Amino acid sequence: MGVANEWRDAPGSVPSGQNQGWACRVRKTAKASVLVIAAVTALSGCAGQTSPSLTSSNSNHLPSTSRTAPVDDPDVGAAPNASAASQSTAIAAGTQAMQSFARPQLSSDKWWSQMLPLLSQQAGLAYQGTDPSQIPAHQVTGPAFVLSGSTDVSLIVQVPTDVGAYNVTLIRGSASAPWLADRIRPAQG
Repeated sequence: MGVANEWRDAPGSVPSGQNQGWACRVRKTAKASVLVIAAVTALSGCAGQTSPSLTSSNSNHLPSTSRTAPVDDPDVGAAPNASAASQSTAIAAGTQAMQSFARPQLSSDKWWSQMLPLLSQQAGLAYQGTDPSQIPAHQVTGPAFVLSGSTDVSLIVQVPTDVGAYNVTLIRGSASAPWLADRIRPAQG
């Protein structure tokens, strides 16, 4: 008896009259399995890819996820430097924001109702729930000034207080919009 006959005649094997049908089904199942595996492999290779780069000659290269420096777009102009009038209104807005901020003696509700109209939307979310009793500054002690690098839509006003200088970052959507405090923090730190 050959090896094939031993396997075929082993207990629990398919009776010899049904071997051909069984073998055919095994071959069809194996072919279908190979096709499914090939399809899954091909599709999984596409899942992590984005559309091909127009400048890349290597279609397998995926874009980098590391941060890179922004590229200057010639169609987008830089924001103009802040004019003297813009800086003057910014100093007033920054001083007002710091005067409202540096009031640790107020209740949370009163402090918040005075601060909210002076804040950008992002700052409103960031400062919501602030406990004013934890703010070390109590008062503005001198004139504020605009730090270098200011534009008509974003700048930093430095305001002196009884515990040291604070930087108030101010932003606005356009040169005609009001200045809003986006961040208030000690100048050193």
